[in-house]
Amino acid sequence: MSEETVNKKVRFDFSNYGIVVGFLCLEVLAFVSFYLGHSFLLYGILSLVLMLLLLLVTFRQIKVDQISSFAFFIFPIFVFGLLTALSRFNYNSVGAIGVAESIFVPICLTCIGLSGFLSTYISKFKIRTALLVIYSALGIFVLINLIATMVYYVPFYTLIYKNSYFVYDGKASLVPIGSMAYMLYGFQISEVSIGYWSLFPSLLLTAVIPSFFIKYKENRNVFLIYLVLSILAFISLLFTISKLTLLSDLVLIVGIAIIILAGKLKQYRGVFNWMMIAIGAIVVIAIIILFLNAQKNWGFTTGLRNAISKNALMDRLFNSNRFAISINAILQDLFSKEKIFGIPVGLYAYQYENGVKQVLSGFWIFDNLQSSGLFGALFFLGGIIIAIKKLFNYIDHGEDEEADRYQIAGYVLGFLFVSLILFDNYPLINANNLSPFFTSSPLIIVLFLLGYAFNKVKPVIKEEKPQENKEEKDDEIIKI
Repeated sequence: MSEETVNKKVRFDFSNYGIVVGFLCLEVLAFVSFYLGHSFLLYGILSLVLMLLLLLVTFRQIKVDQISSFAFFIFPIFVFGLLTALSRFNYNSVGAIGVAESIFVPICLTCIGLSGFLSTYISKFKIRTALLVIYSALGIFVLINLIATMVYYVPFYTLIYKNSYFVYDGKASLVPIGSMAYMLYGFQISEVSIGYWSLFPSLLLTAVIPSFFIKYKENRNVFLIYLVLSILAFISLLFTISKLTLLSDLVLIVGIAIIILAGKLKQYRGVFNWMMIAIGAIVVIAIIILFLNAQKNWGFTTGLRNAISKNALMDRLFNSNRFAISINAILQDLFSKEKIFGIPVGLYAYQYENGVKQVLSGFWIFDNLQSSGLFGALFFLGGIIIAIKKLFNYIDHGEDEEADRYQIAGYVLGFLFVSLILFDNYPLINANNLSPFFTSSPLIIVLFLLGYAFNKVKPVIKEEKPQENKEEKDDEIIKI
C-alpha cells in the first residue's frame, strides 16, 4: 500500500459536520434560553463543548485579522471572568456560586462569545432560525411562569396585595405578597422575587421589534409567532406590574420604541444618535455623582454631599433609597486595597424594614465592582462598549435581514438596560441562593449574539480604489 493511499485514508474533513454543529448551536441556545435556575456549571460545560466543535469545523476559515479584531471584545470578557473566579466574592460570600462554578466563569463567558463568532462561518446556521429558537424557548418559559403565578394569585395582585403578608405559624412572611411570584426554577416551581421574575417577560417583549420589519404576506408564520410572543410578554408584565418594576418596564418600552423608529425613520438617524449620546451622558454624570457622593473621606466632596442631602428629591435619589444605600457602600473607598479585587457580599449586608437581607445593589454595573473588583468591572465594561460599537455597525451594515439585525439589538440592549436598572441577585424568597449577574442565562445569550454580530458586518467598498477589489474578495468569509 503506497504512502499516498494511507494519507488519504487517515485524512478526516471535519467541515462535513458543519450542519450537525449548526444544529447543536440551536440546541444549546434553546436550552440556555429555557432558564433552569442555578445551572451555570452546565452552561459552562455546554459552551466549552460547543466552542471546541465549532473550532474543529471552522478553523481552516478563520483569518488572523478577523480573530485579532474580535480579541478586543473577547479578551476583556475573559479577564473579567478570570478576576471574578479568583475574587473573594465567590470564596467568602454566603450563598456564592462555589468553586466549580467559579472555575467555569471565564470558560463559559469566553467560549459562548467565541461560539457566536465561529457560527458565522457555517452556511447552514441561519440567525433568523436561531432567534426563533431563542424567543420560542423564552416564550414557553414565560408562559409556564405566568400560569404558575396566576394559579396562586389573581391578575394585578401586585397592586391589590402590595401591603399584605402571608402568616406562617403566627409569623408574617418576610416580603409582602405583592413582591412575590412563582416561576420554574430548576425543575420545580419556586417562590421568587417579582423583580427577578419580570426580567424574562421584559426580554420577551423585544419580540415585538421584528413585527415592524417583517412583511406579513411574505413571512406570515414568523410574523404571527413574534406577535403572539410579544402579547404574552405584555400580559405577563401587565398582570404583575408593581412600583418596583414600573421604571424598568417604562425604560424598556421607550428603548424598544427608539429602536423601531431608528429603523423606520432612517432619515432621522442623526437625531437618534444624539439621543443615545444624551442618554449615555446622563448615565455617566449620574455615576460620577454617585461615586463622589459616596466618598465620605474626601474633603472636597463635602459640599456636594451637603447639597444633595438638603434637597429632598436629590436626597431620595442618591441617599435614602435601598439601591443608593448599597451603591454608596460599594463605591465608598473603592480604590482601597480591600475592595480593588472584589468584596464579599456579607461585608455590607443591611436589612429592609420588612427584614429581607439585601447585599447587592441590583445594578450590574455596580455589582460587577463587588464580584470582580475594580479591574474586572472595567474590563467587562470596556469589552461591552467595544461590542456595542460593533453592534451599531452591524445594524447599519450587517449582512442579515433588517428584522434580524434590529431584533438582535433589541435583545442585547434590552437585557443590558433592564439589568442596569433592576437585577435581583437573590431570586428565591425563602433561600439564600445567590444568582449573580455573570451567571445569568440571558447574559450568555447576549454574548453569543454579540460574538455573532461582530463577524457579520459587510466590508465597506471604496469605489475610488478599484485595485482593492481583489483583496476585498479574498477577505470574504468562506461558508461551510
